[in-house]
Amino acid sequence: MKRGTVIALFFVLVIVAALSLEIQYSSYDYIGYNPHNNAGEGVVHAAYSNALGSYKGPYVIVYVEAQQWHWDFNPHQKINTNMTVVPVDEPVLFVIHSVDVFHEFFIQSAASNFSLGFNFGAEAVPGYYSYIVLVFPKPGYYHVACAEFCGLAGVGLGHSWMVGTILATS
Repeated sequence: MKRGTVIALFFVLVIVAALSLEIQYSSYDYIGYNPHNNAGEGVVHAAYSNALGSYKGPYVIVYVEAQQWHWDFNPHQKINTNMTVVPVDEPVLFVIHSVDVFHEFFIQSAASNFSLGFNFGAEAVPGYYSYIVLVFPKPGYYHVACAEFCGLAGVGLGHSWMVGTILATS
């Protein structure tokens, strides 16, 4: 291959890599939550202060700890395994991390036979925190699952059992 062709291919690969990274991390929106236009709703943030932005209204913090094979929710100094309760029409800041392997904190609405279109996930990574601000639009149950294959377990438990429930209520 000619030297010019190799250089041209190198630059094409660099451009493709840069575009891939931009697309991959385009969901990292640093605007923060805004109740007037929902900026930041359902968006993964890299920093706690960016998740809420300049929003000063009431909100709830729920700490989510992923580990094989369950979710621990810590909303009010009490740890609940695989279940938590959140308010409707109020921002909920989820602080997500993992203690062992990569997990995907994925929330899906069970209200209205899944027709609400409320499906969102964020990575739970050891040594790293993800922040999501979500507003639950109506009361009901929201399923939590691990959407990342996080390994196999022994008899009876494992990745397919790593599910939880969020109850949105007024």
